[in-house]
Amino acid sequence: MIVTTHPDILLDFNNMMADGLGEGGVLREEIDAMKPEVREIHQGLSDLRRLGQLPFQELPYHDDLASKIEQKGREIREMYETILLLGIGGSALGAVFLGKALGKGEGLASFASRSERRAAGSGPELIVCDDLDPQGWIRIAERFDFKKTLLMVVSKSGKTLETWAAFLFFYDRLRKAVGSRATRHLLIITDPHEGPLRELANREKIASFDVPTGVGGRYSILSPVGLLPAACAGVEIGELLAGARRMDDRCKGAEPWFNPALMSAALHHLHATRRGRPIRVTIPYGGSLEGFAPWFAQLWAESLGKRHVLQGITVHTGSTPVSASGPRDQHSQLQLYLDGPEDKVVTFVGTEQGGDAIIPARESPVWKEIGHGVKDDDLTLLAGRQVQELLVIERKATEDALREGGRPNQTILLREADAYSIGQLIFMAELETVYTGEIYDINPFDQPAVEMIKKNIRKYLVGKITPKKSRSFMI
Repeated sequence: MIVTTHPDILLDFNNMMADGLGEGGVLREEIDAMKPEVREIHQGLSDLRRLGQLPFQELPYHDDLASKIEQKGREIREMYETILLLGIGGSALGAVFLGKALGKGEGLASFASRSERRAAGSGPELIVCDDLDPQGWIRIAERFDFKKTLLMVVSKSGKTLETWAAFLFFYDRLRKAVGSRATRHLLIITDPHEGPLRELANREKIASFDVPTGVGGRYSILSPVGLLPAACAGVEIGELLAGARRMDDRCKGAEPWFNPALMSAALHHLHATRRGRPIRVTIPYGGSLEGFAPWFAQLWAESLGKRHVLQGITVHTGSTPVSASGPRDQHSQLQLYLDGPEDKVVTFVGTEQGGDAIIPARESPVWKEIGHGVKDDDLTLLAGRQVQELLVIERKATEDALREGGRPNQTILLREADAYSIGQLIFMAELETVYTGEIYDINPFDQPAVEMIKKNIRKYLVGKITPKKSRSFMI
């Protein structure tokens, strides 16, 4: 068990409440009125967990598996210069988030020598292929040396069409480069018992890890799906899991005023159903956290967008996630959020501490050379400030502007974007999503509409249906 001195992440929901926001905020009495319902939900989920029905919640406690992943990650870091991860949706978004937030090798050119990468303390370059982009695939294939590349193929079912298409394309290039040794450059993460990828791994004795039974793709970031790419990128996954365990402990009580995931679920439900705000915007501040928003968008949308409640009644429920990035989108999307329809709730994700990058002081040669004659007070106020300080100021200024405009917002605050804090953030997001599904009385673990798309794709591929040659309304 890792002993850590890292602090807890904090949920600041003052600007969601009437006390801080004013007329459009949630009243304390409304939260208290939900207590019987959320206590029943919390107890029901606790019972399901004891019965082994919520396996995603046990992922932070698999210490033996974490040790194996760390060992494999070290081996891969020593052997390869590039990792090409082939996956889509939940098989890729978590790896992108963790790699960008915590990885040590991001941005390193694939042609850097192994000794140069070791000297820099970084591992192989991680490239994620999670789309169908013909030109992009060709550019990726021409970018690196396949002899020094690992193909990591990730699919829970083992038969995801987009992933198989990429696998066949890039394995062909790999085989041409290394010949009969190609399977040694493969690693598969898939279902432990069935599916084409599991069958392939068993038959050809390809290195593999399991997607735990009962864990859906969007809840799999703390399984080998997210942890192995993270370990290859140098992430301290022990700290990541310790943070998740800490959040699990914080959320074991059914009192929303002390359970951050439960409180956030209750607040968003009240704003969506009683205040007419069904759109949830997530704005991480700082490039290292940028991957959280798209990862969370899939988790929220695929879990909560449902046609039927559990009793089978048609409701078409769910709130819509929107991904943004601060401070970039202060100069684009925030105009809409401040002056547009009052149908949104904003969640900021920010850090108190960051790197030590400093803007040159007013007395430096830089100002004398390129800032000569600058009299704009706003520009001169930048001199000598830490970039992290400016990032925090911009986030707080945006929070204030939304509050002053009567627009609800909350902030999830990390001391810094380290593995322990990111682990807390991940587990809080997953628990909040499940709590919200229970409040809406839907199943947060299935995705029937997505399965419909998969069936239609197969019909096109086998020729049972063909694209219409003409349409009535085309110009």
